[in-house]
Amino acid sequence: MQMLLVLVALVTAAAALSPEHTEPGQLALILGEEEFEDYLDAYLKHEYNNYANSSNAGVYARTGCTIKVNGGLGHPQPVYIRNNRYLTANGNSGQIRLNANEQVVISCPGSRRTIRHPNIVSNVQTATAKCVNNAVISGAGWLNGNGYFRQLTCSSYPYHEAQSTISRCYGNNLVIRVGYIVNNVFHTLYYSCYNRSRMEVLYVWYEQTPENAIHQTDVERPSWMAGNFYTGVPVHKMYTQTQQKAAIAQYVGRNMAQRYVTNLKYLARGHLAAKSDYVFATGQRATFYFINAAPQWQPINAGNWNALEQDLRARIGAAGYRTVIYTGTFGVMQLRDGHYRFQDIYLVPNRTQIPVPLYYYKVAYDPSRRIGTAFITINNPYYTPAEARARQFCTDRCRNNGAFNWMRWQPDRIDIGYSFCCTIDDFRRTIPHLPSFQTNGLLY
Repeated sequence: MQMLLVLVALVTAAAALSPEHTEPGQLALILGEEEFEDYLDAYLKHEYNNYANSSNAGVYARTGCTIKVNGGLGHPQPVYIRNNRYLTANGNSGQIRLNANEQVVISCPGSRRTIRHPNIVSNVQTATAKCVNNAVISGAGWLNGNGYFRQLTCSSYPYHEAQSTISRCYGNNLVIRVGYIVNNVFHTLYYSCYNRSRMEVLYVWYEQTPENAIHQTDVERPSWMAGNFYTGVPVHKMYTQTQQKAAIAQYVGRNMAQRYVTNLKYLARGHLAAKSDYVFATGQRATFYFINAAPQWQPINAGNWNALEQDLRARIGAAGYRTVIYTGTFGVMQLRDGHYRFQDIYLVPNRTQIPVPLYYYKVAYDPSRRIGTAFITINNPYYTPAEARARQFCTDRCRNNGAFNWMRWQPDRIDIGYSFCCTIDDFRRTIPHLPSFQTNGLLY
């Protein structure tokens, strides 16, 4: 009872903390999955507001249109396409800038979805808007006169898709693409390399550039989706604490499972392509597929892994890198049973499917500069220091290296994810997932 009261007090205190004072990683051992995501969103919103107030990001162009990523867009948000690609912000400014008379395709993909605006005169699913000035646009044939860009919405959230492709990735596994169809063209947000028999996501990959530095906050999180990739397995239920305890108990026994899975230490749905890596609500909502996730201990998800996501995105924005990000998993995490023997852990024990990964990794590669770094976090908060160090498979390039002082993770903290960095060549010697490319140095 005393421990329960302590936990209640901690959670209550965390709820009262102001996002302007407390860095999210400090709450990794206090907040659950949903509570942490809410706090992180509030924290980043505060950070972005500070950035806008202290930089030239708030300076509007004298001609053309300037639209704020935060505050200048409507909901439910349409898909925006410019020059046959997703619309992007102007560098890391947090603003979209359009030249006078520049056109943007506005679309609400999906059955019976239409564009909405106070000045609309025609029910259309896809239309072309033209920049007039400031944040005002026109729409020949579908808008009556001019209107504000932020008033463009959809009748309901646009429909995104996860489609199998004929392409194959490491181990002859399936490549899945996720994105939106606009004017009969599939616009991909990210790809997933998926082992269908093991129901295991090896990695996902996508572009990350300075334009991704600032994303929309206050975006409602949708339910997670399985698509047609988890036949016969109720994957939603696999992530409940009750089901986790039942699955882990088959390997280590009921008493040990009760010790491992607690109210604040459990396996969360760990994003690979992070929600916050996408600027717009449409991109963020499309990250909630299980083919973009793997079981990750929540304190690690909210701890060093989240720190890496946030810091790497900010670093790419500040340094001007134009990267491809490969984010994935490798190996199978083990827990000790009642006889002190390590046992591999799967969320579907009777079919050895949905393995709980030992490693999470994020490889950032800039093709134009041929530089890249692999960042790795061990997904086990129960290791001893000796056990964690024994699973570090390369010389750590980040520790005691001033070039990586932009990183705020605490790499020796096993409870929030023991972490280290590798050269790409060293990384490949243990984890062979990546396609072939050459690097001439580290990305830092």
